[in-house]
Amino acid sequence: MSKKYSFKHVAVSFLCGSLFFSGIGLAATNPADISLQKLKLIVNGVNKSAPEGLYNNQGDLVPETLMYQNTTYVPIRLIGELLGKSVEWKSDSRSIMIGSNTVDPSKNKVVLDASKLLTLDADTLNEAKRKYLAGDSFITQSVNQLKKDADLAMQKGPFSILDKTTVAPSGDKHDYVSIGVYWWPNPDTPDGKPYIQKDGQQNPEINTNKFDRDNFGKTSSGIRTLSLAYFYTENEAYAEYAAKLLKVWYLDAATRMNPSLNYGQSVPGVNEGRAAGIIETLNIFNTLDPATILKGSNYLSDQDFNKFKEWIGDYMKWLMESPIGNDEKNATNNHGNWYDAQVAAYALFSGKPDIAKKVAEESKKRIAAQIEPDGSMPRELSRTRSLHYSTYNMDALTQVARLGSKVGVDLWNYKTADGRSILKALEFLSPYISKQKAWEFEQIKAENLSSAIPVMTTAAKIYGKQEFRTAAEQLLKEKDATAREHLLYGVPMSLK
Repeated sequence: MSKKYSFKHVAVSFLCGSLFFSGIGLAATNPADISLQKLKLIVNGVNKSAPEGLYNNQGDLVPETLMYQNTTYVPIRLIGELLGKSVEWKSDSRSIMIGSNTVDPSKNKVVLDASKLLTLDADTLNEAKRKYLAGDSFITQSVNQLKKDADLAMQKGPFSILDKTTVAPSGDKHDYVSIGVYWWPNPDTPDGKPYIQKDGQQNPEINTNKFDRDNFGKTSSGIRTLSLAYFYTENEAYAEYAAKLLKVWYLDAATRMNPSLNYGQSVPGVNEGRAAGIIETLNIFNTLDPATILKGSNYLSDQDFNKFKEWIGDYMKWLMESPIGNDEKNATNNHGNWYDAQVAAYALFSGKPDIAKKVAEESKKRIAAQIEPDGSMPRELSRTRSLHYSTYNMDALTQVARLGSKVGVDLWNYKTADGRSILKALEFLSPYISKQKAWEFEQIKAENLSSAIPVMTTAAKIYGKQEFRTAAEQLLKEKDATAREHLLYGVPMSLK
C-alpha cells in the first residue's frame, strides 16, 4: 500500500532543498494527493534504496520517490550522489549545477598545512579535496557520504562527562569512568564480583550509559567527521557543531572532563582503575588534528583553541606523572607504544617538542624489545586476536615514527644490530594483510583489515616498496566507493 502525503507536506519538502526533476511544476498545480511509494533504486546491480524510503537531504528527511500524474520523481541531488556527481543549487542564477562545474576550485579557502598536522596526512587530504573541487566522480562519492555522516552527527549530542549514571570513586562526575573491555561478571558469585577476564570478547556493558566510554567515542567521532566535512565542503555549519561538541566535552567548566584518567577500565571487585584505560584516550589523540582544522573556521576562536591546548598539556602532565600513567608507560606491548604516541602528540600539540623528541628516542628500546629479527611481535602474537593486535601495534609504532620525524628522530630507518626494525615488522605482516599467506596464529574471530589501511599506506609512502603498495591498494579497493578511507589515505605514485 502506498502512503498518502498532503500536497503541502511535499511542497515543503521540495522547498527545503530536495530538488525534484520537474519539481517546480508541482508548486503551480492545484492541491492534490501525491502518492509516495517505497521503490527500489538499483545502481549497477546494487540496491541503493534509503532506509524507510526517506532520503537524508543535507539534514532534512524527504521522500526518496513520489508518484504524480503517472510520473515517478526522484530528488536530483540523490541521483547525483548515486552517480558520483555533485549537485549544487545556485540561487542567483536559479540554476542546478551538476558535475565538474558545481564548485569553483579558486574558491578553496581551507588548505591544510602539513607542518601543523600530527596524525593526518595533509598532502593526501589536500589532493582529495582538489579532486573533489574538480568534480572527480570517485572522490565525490566519498565526500557525499561524508556529508551524510556529518548531517547525522549534527543530530546527536552534544555529549558530556556528566551523562553517565555512575559516579567516580572520587565523587566527582567530571572524572572519567569505564570498565575493562574484556572483563565479565563472575557467574560463580551472587554480585558478579570479582569480574573475570575473557580475552578478545567485549563485554557489552562497557558501552552502556553507566560509563563514559560510549559518549567519549561519539564525541571524538562526531568532531572528526564534522571537521573533515567542513574541510571538504567549507560549510561552516559543520564547523559550528564540531566546535560545540569539543567545547562541551573539554572546555566548558560546567561539563568538561577532568584531564586525568584514574578510573579508566576498572575491574569491578578488583580495582577502581587501571593503566589499560589510557588506551581509551586515543579519542583525544584523534581529536587533535580536527581541532587544528576547526581553528580555521569562525567557531573555534584562538582563545578556545589555546584553552584546548592547555587541557591537552594538563592531561599529558598527568600521563607522565601519575602512577597509572607510569604503569602504562612500562607496558611492553601495544599499550606502551600507544602511550608513547599519545605523549608525543600531546607534547607537540601543547608546544613541548623536547618531550616529544625524548619519547621518540626512547621508542628505539621498544622496537628492540618487541620486534624479533624476523619481524614478528611475540607479545601481540600471544593474544587471542593476534592479527588485530599485531596490526594495532604497528599502527602505534608508525604513529610514533611519524611524530618523531617532526622532531628530528628517524625511527623509520632505525634498526638494531640483529635487524629488528619497523621495516622488518611491516615486511612480516604485509603478506598476511595482502592475503598472499594465511594467518598462522591464534585468531578467535575474523578481522576487518580496514585497520591496516593507515599502516600500509604509510609504509608505501615511506619506503616505496612494491609489496606495501600492493597491500595498500588491495585494502583500498576492497572498500566501498563511498568509504571515508578514500579521503584520508592514498597510495603514492610508484617510483620509476
